[in-house]
Amino acid sequence: MTDSFVNRIPPLVKNFGFGMFCLGATLALGVVLSSQSIGQAIVRMKSQDAPIQVKGLAEIEVVSDRATWRGTVRARAKTLADAFAILEAGSTKLRAMIVAQQFKAEEINACEVDTSIVYGKTEKGENTNVIESYVLSQGTTVHSPRVEAVRDLAFRATDLIKEGVEIDSGSPSYYVSILESIKMTLLEKATQNGYERATLLARGSKSEVGGLISASQGVFQIVPVGSTDVSDYGVSDTSTINKSVKAVVSLVYQIQR
Repeated sequence: MTDSFVNRIPPLVKNFGFGMFCLGATLALGVVLSSQSIGQAIVRMKSQDAPIQVKGLAEIEVVSDRATWRGTVRARAKTLADAFAILEAGSTKLRAMIVAQQFKAEEINACEVDTSIVYGKTEKGENTNVIESYVLSQGTTVHSPRVEAVRDLAFRATDLIKEGVEIDSGSPSYYVSILESIKMTLLEKATQNGYERATLLARGSKSEVGGLISASQGVFQIVPVGSTDVSDYGVSDTSTINKSVKAVVSLVYQIQR
């Protein structure tokens, strides 16, 4: 080997020998390739573990099967005895109307009598100790599965005003007795809807839906049919016979590429 060729060899090779130089170069190249391989593996792992978040929706229309109505009769008179007699006559007429609508005795509940005293006032509008009149009131509640009959009763009760009865007819409240069973069905449908959404999104990126990572249930919205009302605390409509029950679930799925 000529001197000119030796001079062109780097000092590291001259000091440690050509074999050691090759070994070092091989190790360095291995580290570089290994780093690239690890980096690609991490990317693949993250790609496979990347979750997808979706919301599942479900809605069912239901018909109320229970209804409650309350009517309140009032009576006013200068004496307590007269006020009570007027109240008793009015309450009797109301009960007769309810029975005529074929409601059962166990569906009718007469509440306690409330009494209030109205005191006279001075010319300056100040209260005195002089009793001016007594005001008595008694509520009657009807709770029945005949929701249409309860609705009709609420309308007809005010006809008693024509007979001299002072009555307040409240708006009926309508309920669904199998609501818990409906909620379970909704959760199943909402979860299936969420899975279908996740599958559709994954398919668009040539991926597959993996296992379920987490699931959370939102509040139920019970609203009149066609209503778009929502609340963070949930809506529970009692004003309509026909209702729509809505459920939302939040799902997180593993996505595999």
